[in-house]
Amino acid sequence: MEKRKFDTMQKLFLILAVLFVWMGIMGGIFTNVGSVLLCGFAAVLAGIVFLQRKTGRKHKMLIGFVIVVLAVLATHAVVWNYFAFCRPPVQNEDATVIVLGCKVNGEEPSLMLKRRLLKAKEYLEQNPQANCVVSGGMGENESHTEAHVMKKFLVESGISEQRVYEENRSTNTDTNIRYSLQVIQQQELGENLIICTDGFHQLRAWMYVRRNGRDAAAISGKTPFWVIPSYAVREMGGILKMLLLG
Repeated sequence: MEKRKFDTMQKLFLILAVLFVWMGIMGGIFTNVGSVLLCGFAAVLAGIVFLQRKTGRKHKMLIGFVIVVLAVLATHAVVWNYFAFCRPPVQNEDATVIVLGCKVNGEEPSLMLKRRLLKAKEYLEQNPQANCVVSGGMGENESHTEAHVMKKFLVESGISEQRVYEENRSTNTDTNIRYSLQVIQQQELGENLIICTDGFHQLRAWMYVRRNGRDAAAISGKTPFWVIPSYAVREMGGILKMLLLG
């Protein structure tokens, strides 16, 4: 029996499946729910191709589902990139940078957190009148609060200790923003807010800022491109949870 050749749609689905698996692996398949979802979607793509070749049918509903998912992913990518890179902060103003925390290793920031801190340091050096709130409590398997490690890094990098304020109670993005705003109010810091985090995280952070009745510009750490897809997909889950559960 002559084997059926792969048609254009099947080839495209297989290419996308391989690409999604690669993205999932690069994002940390066992540590990131976004990576799991990407690999699961890759399995769906491969399964559709298998069914088409086995039955000879097009399975239009499944293909339609894939197209909808791809459209949602593409739309999300456009939206979060806008919030990450198209809302630059004002210069030479009395501003306050809020650096959102993530994992620390002892007294050293993780690579992701270090990239955020370097971006905040760059802005603070260029705008000496600005202050900074470093936000993050103590997570599992951490010996210091994220805020302590972040302040230590910035001070050792040349930023004056008097310009860096710690918010060391928060455990997630919601409390990062809420408690940081309390610090800003208590210390009478500048009202021009700037969120410093990874680009894929900026949309959800802005949504929490708006929930607290404020607005903020964005400066984003330089995230390696190969880990962005899995984290962006994870952020979609975080946004959905926020909208549904508060």
